[in-house]
This record gives sequence, C-alpha cells and structure tokens, in this order.
Amino acid sequence: MVKSAETNEEILSRIGHDLKGMLTRIRSCNSSLYKSFEDNLDEDTRKYFETIERDCASIKSIIHNLINTERVFEEDSLQEPKIVVINQLLRDVINKFPETINTEKCIKISYEDLEEDISLQVDDHAIRRAIELILSNAYKFSTEGSEVVLKLVKYANVANISVSDQGIGIPKKLRPYIFTKFSKATRRGTDGEESSGLGLYLAKNIIERHQGSIWYESIEGQGTNFYINLPLRERI
Repeated sequence: MVKSAETNEEILSRIGHDLKGMLTRIRSCNSSLYKSFEDNLDEDTRKYFETIERDCASIKSIIHNLINTERVFEEDSLQEPKIVVINQLLRDVINKFPETINTEKCIKISYEDLEEDISLQVDDHAIRRAIELILSNAYKFSTEGSEVVLKLVKYANVANISVSDQGIGIPKKLRPYIFTKFSKATRRGTDGEESSGLGLYLAKNIIERHQGSIWYESIEGQGTNFYINLPLRERI
C-alpha cells in the first residue's frame, strides 16, 4: 500500500495555517475600520464590529481544535514526557487564560493551590491544553458575576485537578454526549459563544493518554464541576 505524501495532520496544519492567516487579516481590517470610525459609530454598528471580532476568535479556536483532533490518536502524538511541577503549570494557565477567551464577561477566575509542589512526568504542552479547554468550557457556560475555580488536591496516588463553575449546568439530556467527538451536546455559551463540539473530547483523550481519568458533576442552574486524576508515578 502506498502511503500518502502528506498525513492528515500535515494537510490540516497547512490548511489551518492558511485560514489563520486570513482570519488575522480580517481582524486587522476590522480593527482598523473600527478605529477610523469609532467617534461616529452608533450602538448597533459598534456591536457589528464586536461580533466580527468575536466570531473570528471563535473560528480560530475551532480550527485549532480540529487540528488537535488528528494529533490525539497519532502514536507519537504525546511529546517526550518530562518532570513538571503541576502547581506551576496550573498557575501559568490561570495567568495566561484571559488571553485565550473570546468574550469579556465579569467572571472571577481563581486558583486554589497546595502548599507543597507536586511533580508529574507528563507532556506539559498537552496537559496545559486539556486544562485550558476545560477552563474555557466553564467560562463559556458561566453567568455574569459568578466565579470559576481551578483547584489542586493530592491524594494517595493521584494529583486531582478540579474546575468548578457557578453557571447554567448541563441538562440531563445532553450528558451522555459531553465527551463525544463533534458532540450533540454542543450549544452556545451564556454570551452567545460558539462551540466546535471538540473541546471536552480532546481534553478527555489527552488525560486518558496519560493514564488519567476525567468526570464531572452538574446541577442545572447551579453549575458544573469537572475533575481530573493524574497518576503520581515516574513514567507514563
């Protein structure tokens, strides 16, 4: 059997790179036009500019997730694991998280750390991505003025990471599909944010590739808690 000159990942990466370039130009033009006419814009027109910016950011995130979908199942999709202080990784994720979100909602994002450092042998880039995806999901479905909490706990043989929100919760009819590819549970966020239906699917696969586990608890109208267990051992 003759192998294709390009893998699916390579093709998606090339297409994704081109699409991201186009989106960057659209966002740049949108920003320039907004600045040129800012003093003469009515409220409706201002919202149009904001919608273009928000949708471009959402599309960029979807493209990123689509590319990552191919990488999840590649045999070498995880980089060489290395010793990582998970406390510091989570702090970095929280500090940079405002740069990754597509809307500006008045939601407090906080991190509850342990006094002791916990070292794990993981692909730090992949684990960072999984946490970002779960945080983004929590933020997307949180309501104005609420809080999202990232927390680290250590048990006998695992590091437990949780992401808790006070948002709209997950309806019972959607729960069987939460971790499925292109999930039927896809819905808009509380500020109209789009979803690719891939975020939690990718997060689950990353965690499971590290021999970890992920699950959640949710009450409609009160919020959702996602939990991750990563084993405390020397090697993956």
